[in-house]
Amino acid sequence: MRTATGACGLEVGVRQAGPPQDALTFWKGVCVAAAMLAVAVQHAMPFPPSVMQAMGDAAQADGGSEPASQDKRGYGREAFVGGYMGYPGHLRSDVRLQRPDGTDVTLKSLRWDAEPFKFPIYAGVRATQWWGPFGGMIDFLHDKAIARTGRGAHGAKVTGERAIPDVVEAQGTIKGAQAPSSVKLTDVLERLEFSHGHNMLLPTALVRLANVSAFVRPYAGFGFGAAIPHVEVWPAGEGDPARTNEYQLAGTAAQFVVGLEIPLSKGPLFIEYKFTYANLDTLLTTGKTPSWCNCDFVSDFSRHIARWWRGEAPLLGSLQTTIATHQVVAGAGYRTRP
Repeated sequence: MRTATGACGLEVGVRQAGPPQDALTFWKGVCVAAAMLAVAVQHAMPFPPSVMQAMGDAAQADGGSEPASQDKRGYGREAFVGGYMGYPGHLRSDVRLQRPDGTDVTLKSLRWDAEPFKFPIYAGVRATQWWGPFGGMIDFLHDKAIARTGRGAHGAKVTGERAIPDVVEAQGTIKGAQAPSSVKLTDVLERLEFSHGHNMLLPTALVRLANVSAFVRPYAGFGFGAAIPHVEVWPAGEGDPARTNEYQLAGTAAQFVVGLEIPLSKGPLFIEYKFTYANLDTLLTTGKTPSWCNCDFVSDFSRHIARWWRGEAPLLGSLQTTIATHQVVAGAGYRTRP
């Protein structure tokens, strides 16, 4: 072990085999989360009574019909739809690969790249409803997670460090033989990515905190839902018949959010920190999304329902991993209910 200085001035331990950038990415995310949470907590207390009374008097003088408690806290009932973009940073995770050829191997501490500004870009859409200080939203997030196989998403050429396939620790068996202590990732998997999306559908409960000002409203929330990745797993040296390229309902996902909302006449602007966690249990089926744009959910899920109905096991085994991600996003909404 050696130490690296994180973005908050902390010294954190990193493995000799891994670059310090991973630790720095993690601590940058922690710093952003801590700063935004501190702002939210700082302003969670009610305004002093004198300020509250003054705001109420001002609202009445302006002819406002809302009760003073609503006006000073922004606790009205409203709904909006919106979208956002952002920057994610994935944490390392283990990958377990099980196949009927005698392979049952765990590849340790894989790195994941996101390529948020390359098509398809990192983005999300949501529908939010507030009832006073409490609310809820349906949040759909499209992210990408690409293992270090020397190529970018969909086999795109990359340069620098990313052009070198990772060498990772391995435990278990590969094709019936004991796995070496370390392997080059491309000796096992030619491609491993969730790049037509590491998608998540996340119903989320929200709470508004007291206003920072008349124009800034902090909020926080927790959501739990489903992971719907596009699974792209290509075993090394086995060609197209062994490849899986399809959307799957692959497991559960959750998120924690804390953000600041700026109300405007047509809808809010918002900036938000998100931490998401997805537990992926994917199937190696040889299935192919039959659309040129890799967006045919219907045919992929129809095949899965048919396999489940017939009680069929996946032809080529399974792959399990987790994807945990720090994210900072910014977006805007259009108010549908004032």
